[in-house]
Amino acid sequence: MLTKLKRLLNILKTEGFLSAVRQIWIKVSSPRYHQWLKQVERHTAEVVIDSAPMSTPLISILLPVYNVESIWLTKAIESVLAQQYPHWQLCIADDASTAQAIRPLLEHYSQIDTRIEVIFCPQNRGISAATNAALNIANGEFIALLDHDDELASNALYEVSQHLKSHPDADFIYTDEDQITQKGTRKNPFFKPDWSLDYLHACMYTCHLGVYRTSLIREIGGFRSQYDGAQDWDLVLRLSEKTQQIHHIPKVLYHWRTLPTSAASGAQAKPWAYKAAQSALQDSIDRSPYPGTVESLPNKPGFFRVRRHIQHSPLVSIIIPSAGTCMPLKNRQVCLLEQCLTSIRKLSTYQNLEIILVDGYDIPNQYLQAVQGPDLKLIRCDQPFNFAQRMNLGAEAASGEVLLMLNDDTEVITPDWIEAMLELAQQTEIATVGAKLLYPNGRLQHAGVVILAGNPSHAFHNASGQYDGYYCSNIVNRNYLGVTGACMMIRRSVFDELQGFDESFPLNYNDVDLCLRAHQAGYRNVFTPYAELIHYESISRGSGLKPGELERLHTKFADSGYMVDDPYYNPNLSVRKPFFQLAWPSERRRRHKTLASNHE
Repeated sequence: MLTKLKRLLNILKTEGFLSAVRQIWIKVSSPRYHQWLKQVERHTAEVVIDSAPMSTPLISILLPVYNVESIWLTKAIESVLAQQYPHWQLCIADDASTAQAIRPLLEHYSQIDTRIEVIFCPQNRGISAATNAALNIANGEFIALLDHDDELASNALYEVSQHLKSHPDADFIYTDEDQITQKGTRKNPFFKPDWSLDYLHACMYTCHLGVYRTSLIREIGGFRSQYDGAQDWDLVLRLSEKTQQIHHIPKVLYHWRTLPTSAASGAQAKPWAYKAAQSALQDSIDRSPYPGTVESLPNKPGFFRVRRHIQHSPLVSIIIPSAGTCMPLKNRQVCLLEQCLTSIRKLSTYQNLEIILVDGYDIPNQYLQAVQGPDLKLIRCDQPFNFAQRMNLGAEAASGEVLLMLNDDTEVITPDWIEAMLELAQQTEIATVGAKLLYPNGRLQHAGVVILAGNPSHAFHNASGQYDGYYCSNIVNRNYLGVTGACMMIRRSVFDELQGFDESFPLNYNDVDLCLRAHQAGYRNVFTPYAELIHYESISRGSGLKPGELERLHTKFADSGYMVDDPYYNPNLSVRKPFFQLAWPSERRRRHKTLASNHE
């Protein structure tokens, strides 16, 4: 008990209060995950028995070894021997271990199974060199990476082979993972999104299990020793520059051992690894067309912010539809539009701006006079209120290369909010960028849009504004299917390509519709927490749904699969609320049945 308390105090000191709370939550939630595993993995085992015949690519597992305790090395090797899929090769490279028990143990295993090959490196050169040595003897079409104290799920390679059967062009496959204690207790699962490049630029989220096309790994030069400790992240970053054939299997197929010496135990175990990670990420950003600097997040080891240099300082047109609504705030009547524009003008550090105000002839004259300025252009519309139409009218009148859609019931918090959005929106592969919006009481209004059982929902809605989110989703850049139009940036060229907002969504879902069309066209949508605003939600346009809007959205995207399978929201997570919590088997089966019926 005393040891655990000391460890918790150390996490509190080195990683901060929220990390300490997370460790307590992991401990409390572990029994719940254990019960979940009992039900889910029993169902998985039944599926495997009834599955179709296997495809047969050879998968070479690379296992670098150095001075690991025999008990953990044995468990790692035994987890390979226990694979349901038989077409594997285990390539072990011992990096000149000084522990006496390792050589005879490895020699023993190499003698009992011809699929196991072992080489003993003459000198210790680090994990990258050892992994490259294992790579040199690999004969498989694909390689998988296994740490010397971790375990593969028994169905890991089977699931990979089945995925390759239906996706033979895949170059990189990653899976979900969890942690396993010295006592064999599994905890802290990580149910990941599908391929999310902007999330990868914040953390090494793909991690374990990673399976890679061997020829491609050799083409990019294997593993680089200068990034030891983060060599797998460096590999994935370089790989992402060479291929788009990146796939995700949403199943826990890897168990990461929590030992005092392992990174799974916390930042205190391998602080040097995080420095290597920052260097690897910086090298990747330096290679990109949009260079910048990489900063580590305070008290969040392994999580980073990339600050891209803004190119050409483009004109940003802020488009604001308004009715000039007032509300009581701080014991006085406040014109929200005036408050919004004052915050933009006083706080914003980005100066190359214009403001397009779209008025439906309902802004009182005294407020119009109060907000006038050389940076403002007034557009008037005498049609019944249609949010999508007014945003389109504002875009037509805008001169900017970049458009920033903004509700008038918002108030700027972070002075560099425009730069934080623009450094993403300027990238050619990105369409929309959404900001972090808070209610006046500090709770979350928007941190990305997920689609839960056909309903677009704001991730972590009404959670504390200080909440990190699931694996820091609320405090780093992250990809989502959609972001809110209450504060959305997009390049004019992309907006025009997508033909603007669909005016058949006059009040709701016009933003989601635009984002889904952008995703269909091959663009990424990004949430950034580094642009923060207060949102007095629904005051500028009223609240509620217009009849048929959600049904229209479903009909429009019926063939896309988005309404039943959000790629950025793992199918193991509950669709009841957008809080990234476990979906129990009954809910998972209902979701699978819905998905199947929608694809018939």
